[in-house]
Amino acid sequence: MENSGRFRRGIRRSFPIIAGYLPISIAYGVIGIRSGIPAWVLVSMSLFIYAGAGQFMAINLFALGVAPLEMILGIGVLNFRHFVMGLSLQSRIKSNLPDRLLLSLGMTDETFTLLSLEREIDPAYAKGIMLGAYGSWISGTVAGILFGNILPNIIASGLEIAIFALFISLLVSSLEDKGALISIPAVSMITNSIFSRMLPSGISILLSILLGAFSGALSGGKKHV
Repeated sequence: MENSGRFRRGIRRSFPIIAGYLPISIAYGVIGIRSGIPAWVLVSMSLFIYAGAGQFMAINLFALGVAPLEMILGIGVLNFRHFVMGLSLQSRIKSNLPDRLLLSLGMTDETFTLLSLEREIDPAYAKGIMLGAYGSWISGTVAGILFGNILPNIIASGLEIAIFALFISLLVSSLEDKGALISIPAVSMITNSIFSRMLPSGISILLSILLGAFSGALSGGKKHV
C-alpha cells in the first residue's frame, strides 16, 4: 500500500510533463504520417526510442533517404546524453539492479529534471513519473497519426513550422546566459552545410553533431579555466 501511494504521487507529479508531451507528440504523429512514414514505424519509435528530438530527427532522415546505419549512429549520438543522465542518478536510486535497469528506460530530459531534485530516489515514485510521461508520449503519437490523415494541409504545415519554432526558442533560451556556447549550433550548421555537399546526409549530420559538441566542450573548458 505504501508503494502504491508513492507510485500515485509520482503519477500526479508527472502532470506538468504530460501537459508538455501531448502537443509535441501529437505534432510528431501528424508530421510523421504526412511524411509517408508507416504508422507502425512511428509508434515503434515512440515505444522503443522514446526521445522527442531523436524521433523528429529520424523523420527528417527518413525523408532524406538516409541509410539505416547512418540513421542509427546519428540518433545514437544525439541520445547519448540519456546514458550520462542515467549514470548520474544511479547512486541515488535505493533499489536492486532490475529496478535500476527498468528506471533507466524511462529517462528523458524532463523526468531527469524532476528526479534530480530528489536526494534519494524512491523507485515507486520514479516509476509513477516515468509511466505518466511515457503513456502520454505514446498516446499523443497515436492521436497525431489519427489526426494527420484528416487535418487540412494548412494546419498540418503549421505544425511543422511550430516544431522548428519550438526548437529555436529552446536554443535561444538555453544560450541566454551562456553566450560562449553559441559555437555549438554555429559550428554544427557551418560544418553540415559544407559536409552535405561532399558526403551522404546521415554522415554529414553525424559529423556536424560531433564537431558542434567538441567546440562546446572547448568553449566550456576555456570559460572555467
